[in-house]
Amino acid sequence: MSNEELIELCKQRDEQALSLLYTTYVHKMRKICCQYVADKEIVNDLLHDGFIIIFTSISDLRSPDKLESWMGKIMKNISLKYLEQCRSVVTKPLDDIKEDEEPLALSYDANEIPTYNTILEIIERLPKGYRHIFKLAVLEGLSHKEIARLLKIAPHSSSSQLSRAKDMLRKLLIQYRIVAGLLALSSIISLYIFLYTPKKQSKPKLTSTDKPQKEQQVETILLSDSNIYASNPRHAHAEPQETIETKQEMVSQDNPTEKKDSTSLPERKTTDNQYAISDKNTPYGMMPSYVSNSKKNWTLSLSYSGGEKHTDAHKRFIPSDDIISGEPKEELKKSHHRMPVTFSLTLHKNINERWGGEIGLQYTHLRSDFTIIGDNRMEGIQKINYIGIPLKGTLNIWKQKSFSIYTSAGITLDIPVESTFEKSVWENGQLILRQKNNLYPSLQWSTSFGIGIQYQLAPNIGIYAEPNLHYYFNNGDNIETIRTEKPLNVTLPIGIRFSW
Repeated sequence: MSNEELIELCKQRDEQALSLLYTTYVHKMRKICCQYVADKEIVNDLLHDGFIIIFTSISDLRSPDKLESWMGKIMKNISLKYLEQCRSVVTKPLDDIKEDEEPLALSYDANEIPTYNTILEIIERLPKGYRHIFKLAVLEGLSHKEIARLLKIAPHSSSSQLSRAKDMLRKLLIQYRIVAGLLALSSIISLYIFLYTPKKQSKPKLTSTDKPQKEQQVETILLSDSNIYASNPRHAHAEPQETIETKQEMVSQDNPTEKKDSTSLPERKTTDNQYAISDKNTPYGMMPSYVSNSKKNWTLSLSYSGGEKHTDAHKRFIPSDDIISGEPKEELKKSHHRMPVTFSLTLHKNINERWGGEIGLQYTHLRSDFTIIGDNRMEGIQKINYIGIPLKGTLNIWKQKSFSIYTSAGITLDIPVESTFEKSVWENGQLILRQKNNLYPSLQWSTSFGIGIQYQLAPNIGIYAEPNLHYYFNNGDNIETIRTEKPLNVTLPIGIRFSW
């Protein structure tokens, strides 16, 4: 197998190819490490670390013919870096250490540290230039002068890009931990709600076996009479009082001690059990709607919000590059921020009759159009996409028939997933440059307060509109959006709700 084929398979993370690469060059790489380090155990550690760097960076190898020398250079740099660290470490006898200078015992949670594969995935999310310099400097241990010679750039450019890459990587790691924590928290909340939500307890219904025999006879007589009245409307109101009084006398004669518990006409009409039995025996065979007392505690909502774009025009004076004239040229910058487009899917749980909680996912698309008019004309299109996690509390204020009014308040974390800026430069009506770059905005926190109105189309389906007032906190990334120009925004989401 040629080096080209071996490298291509290694780039595809083929296990057999990686194993073949290791077994082919491990002895040669060990000899290189032994030239600098005498301890065999340390040599094995350096060899292990070196092959990890080789496996993760082999995609950056440009010339397959220089594979062995490239690997040897990595092993050399790792060995020299180890010796450098050993020289910088100052040993001090334990007897000379005072009690107040003793290091505190630190405890680390393994769950807080991302896995090796996760760190590699986060490194791959860096911009191409930053990623390349980060791998050369950190993973391969090259100096800025060596990186500058390799990439044909200035050493200070390498150091500045490495610093920015580290800052960006730090932000990405913080975002990873926050997202992982929120997902874990939402999973715990969902599991808690699912396991510990009290189940509905059905009201015990009286059966014929639970009643004394004499009361069963009286109920049978009552049911038979009600059937007669229901089947013959002409006699439905004929002498009802006399019939009831006769039945009450029968009960009192058979069991005089229970006279005070005898049922009167108004009380019989408000008894759920008698309603249910009498309705089943009516010729209509229908259960009245007011008998059903089932409460719907869960709600799934789908909503959309969007609108027309906002336009802002700004004039700025930018100093001219022409030193002789000494007069600044005026450039006009126009910014058109479109209203965010948001699709939301939320799950709501009623805590009681008035209070409830809500959690969900939402997708938001931001677009801004920029135009700068000066010597040339520059047009830019900025697109930012977020995945948001809203967490809200709700309070029911008023309900009348099919209409209801409620309020909501909460917080939302928007996580950027894809952001681009496309720039076009025009000179004398001709396109001279078109470039598309990736943007890396920070996490966006916001608070919201809303008042909603809902109309129930059916027992399980309703439509709603919920005007919301949002305030977006400054995330410090200096990317101009409608949220930075107007942190206080009003949105009008409309949607549909399904209850069960």
